[in-house]
Amino acid sequence: MSAVITPLPQRQLGPWQVSAIGLGAMPLSFSDMVTHRDQAIATIHRVLDSGITFIDSANIYAPTWDTIGHNEELIAEALSLYTGPANIANILVTTKGGITRGEGDTWARDGSASGLKAACEASMTALGVTVIDLYQFHRHDPRETYADQMRGILALRDLGWVREVGISNATLPELEVALEILGGPGSGGVVSVQNEFSPRYRENREVLDRCTELGIAFLPWSPLGGSDNAKNVDSQFSEFAAVAQEHDATAQEITLAWLLKLSPVVIPIPGATKPVTVDSIVRSLSIELTESQCERLSATEPNGESPFPEFESRSPLK
Repeated sequence: MSAVITPLPQRQLGPWQVSAIGLGAMPLSFSDMVTHRDQAIATIHRVLDSGITFIDSANIYAPTWDTIGHNEELIAEALSLYTGPANIANILVTTKGGITRGEGDTWARDGSASGLKAACEASMTALGVTVIDLYQFHRHDPRETYADQMRGILALRDLGWVREVGISNATLPELEVALEILGGPGSGGVVSVQNEFSPRYRENREVLDRCTELGIAFLPWSPLGGSDNAKNVDSQFSEFAAVAQEHDATAQEITLAWLLKLSPVVIPIPGATKPVTVDSIVRSLSIELTESQCERLSATEPNGESPFPEFESRSPLK
């Protein structure tokens, strides 16, 4: 008898019902993972076997500047090799464009219409698709108005290259501009906002509140504080460690459960480079925090700046 996947809790992301937690695939393209491609593919396969149906990528997630598309190609390969019980047709893969990398790993941004068109076309090739289900604008290019950059995203949708659109690293004013140009989730417009949000970093909470109001999926990146800090949640935040003890869980699992409790539109996208980490991610979905516990966690003070405040000054790929 073939294996059956137990359905995970679901949340709305545009027209799709996806697992309430996804995979942030960026760490699979860190430089120290290059020689562990089989492990990376096994991690994605564990994601599929576990019932997770949402994977986040970006064109710049790559070990080096001249391997742009590495992460997208890795995901495409893992999906093509998968023989387990998950229905690949139900897996939503999102990618992003708008940041560039150059020789010597210099970082820049290109939010121009031509730049976005070239990035989107390259992503379609890397993913092996003719249409990208969800394409997200990565980060504001200060050389262009945000409205013009949103018109570039709109052009991709009008070309039929992308089905749905989202934005990333957005302030509330930028979200409002995007809504004005693209429309909201009910009119084929913005269906997702992917911003950093974690115990360490909670800026732009008003963006999460606006997404909750409009039914836009809010996708916290680095939900555990970034790759350097994820393993230290319990030592950095004693309250998260205390609640973890109350649930016989890890502080990381409690963190993800807390994020899910903040709003019904939140879909965290923690990273993983080992199958066992995926198991922990899935366990977080079964943790039911009380209102009191959630209030205790929310009352803690953020203690760090963004681990990647500027892509140009520090590579997010270690």
